[in-house]
Amino acid sequence: MKKLKLIVSGATAAAMVLAMTACASDSGNPEASNDGEGGDRPISLRMLTSVSPVYADFDNMMVWKEYEAKSGIHVNWEQVPDTSFVEKRNILLASGDVPDAIFRAQLQNSDLVKYGADGVFIPLNDLIEEHAPNLKRIFEQYPEVKEGITQPDGNIYSLPFINDFPSANYGSKLFLNEKWMNKIGAAEPTTTEEFYELLKAFRDKDANGNGQMDEVPLTAPSIDSISHALRGFWGLGNRGSAHPYVDMDEEKQSLRFIPADARYKELLAFMARLYKEKLLDEEIFTMNNAKMTAKGEADTVGSFVFVNPVPIGQTTKDDFAGMNALVGPHGDQLIAGVNPTMRVSGAFVITSVNPYPEETMKWADYWYSEEGMKLFFMGVEGETFRTVGNDQYEYVEEITKNPNGLTLDEAVGQYLAWPGSGQPTMQTEKFSKGGASYPSALAGTEKVSDYFPDEVWPAFTHTDEESALLASIGNDLTTYVNEMTVRFITGAASFSEWDNYIQTLGRMGLEQYMDAYRQAYERYSG
Repeated sequence: MKKLKLIVSGATAAAMVLAMTACASDSGNPEASNDGEGGDRPISLRMLTSVSPVYADFDNMMVWKEYEAKSGIHVNWEQVPDTSFVEKRNILLASGDVPDAIFRAQLQNSDLVKYGADGVFIPLNDLIEEHAPNLKRIFEQYPEVKEGITQPDGNIYSLPFINDFPSANYGSKLFLNEKWMNKIGAAEPTTTEEFYELLKAFRDKDANGNGQMDEVPLTAPSIDSISHALRGFWGLGNRGSAHPYVDMDEEKQSLRFIPADARYKELLAFMARLYKEKLLDEEIFTMNNAKMTAKGEADTVGSFVFVNPVPIGQTTKDDFAGMNALVGPHGDQLIAGVNPTMRVSGAFVITSVNPYPEETMKWADYWYSEEGMKLFFMGVEGETFRTVGNDQYEYVEEITKNPNGLTLDEAVGQYLAWPGSGQPTMQTEKFSKGGASYPSALAGTEKVSDYFPDEVWPAFTHTDEESALLASIGNDLTTYVNEMTVRFITGAASFSEWDNYIQTLGRMGLEQYMDAYRQAYERYSG
């Protein structure tokens, strides 16, 4: 397939006043509003944000102190942990206790439509046109970003998280243990059947050399990770990862519900064979990153799925390399686990209570500038990073070899607020120094990039009616599909029950679900 060029998405409420004068810059920094009497009005914003467990207190974080000094705008942060953020955010919005803006907002398109129609979130179209030159430049280069945040009523209510870093967008990399392969004399597989044979060799040939049959041939943090890594070899997921259940039937040129397709049945049968023969981790349905790391550190993993090799363990991560794009049973050679350019549509919103919408837009637009991205992802030269070549940067050893034993994300999170993603900015390869920049992750991406989908869909926007239908029927379909996926793979359900499974999907409203999807797709495709 031709290569796609990707652009690869507690609280404190005391009001504080900042007696600083805001100034403009070429990067689009906000200006303080003139009070009409020859002076400038100090600006303080109440901003709600979700916070990752690796973040230090935003009130003392380098990135915000630096930008406050630069912009003249003080942010009074209300920090809510990721685990409880959505609930807390919705309570505030429903109660009327609305902040001026929400950063790292974790808003779905359905939320944006709802709160936009209710007047809680203000339309940003004119503000972007007049005060967001950096974001406008991105729109011009990548029109799909603007299309992806424009709701059915024509309004833009949010700013996006954009990713133009292919390695970060290729989220379902399949890594092979090269050390094990060398020990048992195995070649890299080129087909799904050769991959099956390699997994058997990992299981049977004492690949880790400890004299025990403790090898885990294939693992991942979840069964979905395995499915997303493999489905492209059956020709499924041909529009990327943003729509795990829907893609395009190329022969019929119509939308397809992936879990009802005959090839999905074949994929499940392949995964069931792996599970039955103990080639797929027996704990795959209860796995998480921590468990995978423990298995990797014990040198018991032959292959795994993740965006980068770091979680497999510090002592073993360099044993792994990215795998080829395999040829499947029907001749398909597709890498389906690719995320879209616009990773998150609802990263940042401005609310109707905000007295400084223009200044807030300028404040946010800075993070889409080259200067803003550098500050956001790298920090301050000499303190968090150093220049090592023309447009090449690296973190200081305080971060890369933290004396307190912090991981990279934990060390970075003391100074910067990028781990976890979902912020109003653009991630680029130049300023990305996380796991996706690890040499084997970069090499693994380059190795298969010619097999990325020709088109990667962003999340679609939906009307209120579509959102309600997709929420009700979609939740039931998702629950049933997930349940039956587990049952088919584990053998709890026989594949002789497939026809009944398909009929049940129909009774649950699959056709209505697909009709709503088609309407959204037609708007997206123009």
